[in-house]
Amino acid sequence: MSYIRQYDKLMDCGLYSELVSKNLLIRHDEADLKDFKIENAHKIIRPRKIPFISHPYEWCFSQLKDAALTTLKIQRIALSHGMCLKDASAYNIQFLDGLPVLMDTLSFDFFSGKPWAAYRQFCQHFLAPLA
Repeated sequence: MSYIRQYDKLMDCGLYSELVSKNLLIRHDEADLKDFKIENAHKIIRPRKIPFISHPYEWCFSQLKDAALTTLKIQRIALSHGMCLKDASAYNIQFLDGLPVLMDTLSFDFFSGKPWAAYRQFCQHFLAPLA
C-alpha cells in the first residue's frame, strides 16, 4: 500500500514541523533520490539516529506513562491537522535525551471522522500494562 499522499500531507500541512519543534517526532532529512537506484520510490528519509534503543518491557512505570501521554498528545495534534495515528504501538516510541519521542514518521493517516482505529492497540500497549 502506498502512503505517498499521507506523507506529503504530513510534510505540507505543518504537522511534521510542529511535532519536531515540540520534540515529539524524530527529525529526518530527505535523501536525494538520484543517489539511489530504487524504482518507484517517492522519498527516502534519513531519521536522526537514536543512540540507545530500549523496549517498553524494559521501561519503568513513569516511562511507560510518559510514552502513553506522548502518544495521546501526538494524536491530539495530528487531529488538529486533519490526520491521526494509524497505530499506537509502544514500540514506536523511544527515549531521546530522556524524553519520549515518536520514531515512526509513517504512522500518520488521514482522519476519516471515525473513532480512532488504533485505540485497541493503545489500550493493549499502554493502558493495560499501566493498570
